[in-house]
Amino acid sequence: MKYGKYGLVLGGVVAMMMAFSGQAMAVDTDAEQLERMKDPDQWPAPGRDFALTRHSELSDISTDNVDNLQMIWNQSTGALRGHEGQPLVIKDVGGKPMMFFISGCPSMANCNVVQALDLSDPDHPKQIWHYVKTTDRDESAIPRACCDTVNRGGSYADGKFVYGTLDGWLIALDAQTGKEVWVVKSAWPERGETITPAPLIADGKVIIGFGGDEFAARGRITAYNLEDGKQAWLCHSTGTDDQVCLDENTNKDNPHYGVAGHDLGIKTFPGDDYKLGGGAAWGWYSYDPDLKLVYYSTGNPGLWSPQYRCPDKTHEECNSTNPDELGEGVGKFDNKWSMTIFARHVEDGRAVWAYQMTPFDQWDYDGINENFLTDMEIDGKEVKALTHFDRNGFAYVMDRTNGDLLRAHKYVTTNWAEKIDMETGRPIKVREHSPLEVGRNVQSCPSAMGGKDQQPGSVDPKEPNIFYMPTNNWCMELEPQERTHTNQGTVYVFANVYMYPEKPGVTGKIKKFDALSGETVWEIPDQYPNWSGTMVTDGGLMFYGSLGGDFRAVDRDSGKVVWSRKLGSGIIGNPITYKVDGKQYVSVFSGIGGWIGLPVTAGLDLNDKFGAIGATAMTKAANLDKIPQGGSLNTFRVFE
Repeated sequence: MKYGKYGLVLGGVVAMMMAFSGQAMAVDTDAEQLERMKDPDQWPAPGRDFALTRHSELSDISTDNVDNLQMIWNQSTGALRGHEGQPLVIKDVGGKPMMFFISGCPSMANCNVVQALDLSDPDHPKQIWHYVKTTDRDESAIPRACCDTVNRGGSYADGKFVYGTLDGWLIALDAQTGKEVWVVKSAWPERGETITPAPLIADGKVIIGFGGDEFAARGRITAYNLEDGKQAWLCHSTGTDDQVCLDENTNKDNPHYGVAGHDLGIKTFPGDDYKLGGGAAWGWYSYDPDLKLVYYSTGNPGLWSPQYRCPDKTHEECNSTNPDELGEGVGKFDNKWSMTIFARHVEDGRAVWAYQMTPFDQWDYDGINENFLTDMEIDGKEVKALTHFDRNGFAYVMDRTNGDLLRAHKYVTTNWAEKIDMETGRPIKVREHSPLEVGRNVQSCPSAMGGKDQQPGSVDPKEPNIFYMPTNNWCMELEPQERTHTNQGTVYVFANVYMYPEKPGVTGKIKKFDALSGETVWEIPDQYPNWSGTMVTDGGLMFYGSLGGDFRAVDRDSGKVVWSRKLGSGIIGNPITYKVDGKQYVSVFSGIGGWIGLPVTAGLDLNDKFGAIGATAMTKAANLDKIPQGGSLNTFRVFE
C-alpha cells in the first residue's frame, strides 16, 4: 500500500493524489526551524515550538519589574472580529527582524489581511508590506464559518510565510516582499469547509485541515510541499482504511483502539453517513522531529442529534463494543475517527496510532485541542509524553510513541462520564447525562464549549507535567431535534443548546494543573470566560487575557495577578514574547470574537437562549454585550 497514490472522490470529481515522486522538490525545514526555536529572542511558530509549549526562556520581564510594563505601540488589524491566534517574530528576514500577523475575515474585501512589520526600530515598527487575496474569493464562507470568522495565524520557513484563508485558500508569500510564491485551493465552503487553523510546517511540508463539522463537512488533513505547493499526501477522518491512511501497523500496541482491516471509518456510521461524518482537524498541530510524527486531533461527528448516528438503539447498545464484528474494543456506533488524537508519519500520513477520546459523541465535545509534547518521568520511567486537555473535561497523558494511555483526570466539573477506563481507554458514560433521544432534554457538564475550547495552554518543559490552562466553567442543557436534511454546506446541527455558568458570577478560571496527579495547584476565577491562550516565561510569569479586555501577568508560583492593563476590546488571542535590541517585548491581540463572542460580533438577539448554538445565553450571563469591538495588536515593554 502506498499512501499518497490512492484516489479521493471530492464533490463528485476524482482527484488523484500525487505519487511520492511529486515530493522530490520538498525541502527539509526541520533543522532550520529548530535552530530558530532555540533562540528565545524569536517567536518562530504558532506555539513557539513544535511541541506547542508556548514557553519562553526570556526573563528580562520578571516578577521584580513587571510593575513597569507599559504599552509601547499598538497596531490596528483592520478588522472588528475574529482575533484568535498570534503573530510570529523572525529575527532575520532579508537582514531585518520582522513580525507577521493576520486579521480575521469580517468581509471578503477585508478577509485575512497579512501585515509584515519591520522591527529594526522595535519601539516604532514600520509596515513594509501587506497582502490580501483579491481574486476568486467565496463570500459564502462567512456565513458558513462555525464559529466566527477567526484566523489562528500563519507559519514561517524557507523564507516563506504560509497561511490559510477562511474561504479555503492556502497561500505561501515571499516573506521579504509579500509576493505570492504559490496559491492552492485546500477547502471548499460549498461543502461546509472553512480554514481557520494555523498550518504546521514540518519536514518541508505544509500540513493543514479545516473546520466545518456543523456544516456536514467530511474531515481531512492535507500535506503540501513547501517549495511548490504540490500535494504530498491527504488523509481523511472517515472512510476506508486507505482513505484514513491506516495500515497493518496502526495501533499495533493498542489494538483495542481499532485496527485496519474493518474499514471502521465507514462501518461505525449508519449507511453512508460517514460522508457527512465530521472529524474536521481545525485545531492545533504539533510535531516530533526525532520521531518524524505529526500529532493533531479531530472534531465531532456529523450532526449533534446522536440518535441518527445510532438509529433505533438504546444508550447501552450505542455504547457497547462488538469484538467479533469490528475487532476488540470497538463499538458499532463509535463514529470513527471523529474525536480522535492521530499520530501520523510526516512523510506520507500513515497513522502510527489513533485514540478516540469520546466514541459516539453526544455533546459536541470537539476533540481538536492542542497536543503538548514533553518528556516526563511516569511511574519510574522516562516517557516521551503527549498531554491533551480535551473539551470533554478530561486531561489525557499518553506515550506519544505508541499511544499508550497513562493518565486521564478530570480538570473541570465533568458529569457526563464517571471516569476513563484505563484498560480500554473508553469513558464510562452516565445515562442520566446522555442526550440520545430526539426531544429528551439533558443536563451535562461541561457545556459544548468544553472544559476548554481551542484556546491554548502553556507548559515549561522544565516542569513537564504542570500546565497553565484557560478553562470554561459552565454547563448546558441539550435537547436533540429532528433531522430535516443531509446537505453539505448547510447548518447540520439539529439540537437546542442552552449554556449557563456552573457558578453565578464565575464563567472562566485559569488553572495551574498537574496532569499526572490530577491536582489543581492554584486557580484564578473570572467573571468573564477565558478565551485567550496562556504563555509562560522564565521571568516567573504567566500571561493571559480576559474577554473583559484585561491583559494580565501572573506569578507562576503563587497564582497572584501581579500586573493588569485594560485593552480596547475583549481578548481571545494568544500572548507572545520576543527580544530586539536588548529589550523584551510582549504582544497580544485584542478584539472580541470566537464562538463565545459571536453573538456580539454578529449582533444576535441575546434573548434567544439557543442562538449561536447556545452562545447567546452565555454572552448574556457574562455581560459580554457590554464589551466594545475592534481589533488591534498591543505590544508592551518595561520602562525603567
